[in-house]
Amino acid sequence: MRALGDHEPRKNRIQFGFTLVELIITLILIGAISALGIALLASPSAYSAGAARDQFISSALLAQKRALANTDATVALTITESAGQWCFRVSAKGDAGCSGNQRGARTAAREGASLQNNPGTLYYRGIRRVNASDEPISAGSNIDLNFVPSGGGAGHPACISASGFAYPERCIDG
Repeated sequence: MRALGDHEPRKNRIQFGFTLVELIITLILIGAISALGIALLASPSAYSAGAARDQFISSALLAQKRALANTDATVALTITESAGQWCFRVSAKGDAGCSGNQRGARTAAREGASLQNNPGTLYYRGIRRVNASDEPISAGSNIDLNFVPSGGGAGHPACISASGFAYPERCIDG
């Protein structure tokens, strides 16, 4: 009979492969990523509308920052919609307009989506939004925009407040 302390150590085994848990987790992750990818490919219009809304908000915030940095000049944000794309351009007031080949223009593919309540051109001066005559916009004059996919649906809302701040929701009254 052997004493408990007198046992022979096991030989080190080299293990290869994956455990069952690792394999199952990997398959679940691949399935989830595939489901997300297929949803984007199945509805390019919805994806484009969301991407355009984000590009618009980015451009609006850039216009606001430029106006804050140079309070003596009026900054214009021009939004145009052509057959294949949206164009967002931040420029000086006298240089307003937007086409994909202009300096500073940012574009987003439309994929059949549309923009409801397009203001055309927004003007910023100093700490607030102004009209084309450089007069301040009255409080509560918010603009609700909605980037709608071609198949319909809720769309992707955006708001420009009277102060010029842009955010990705419906406007808050008051």
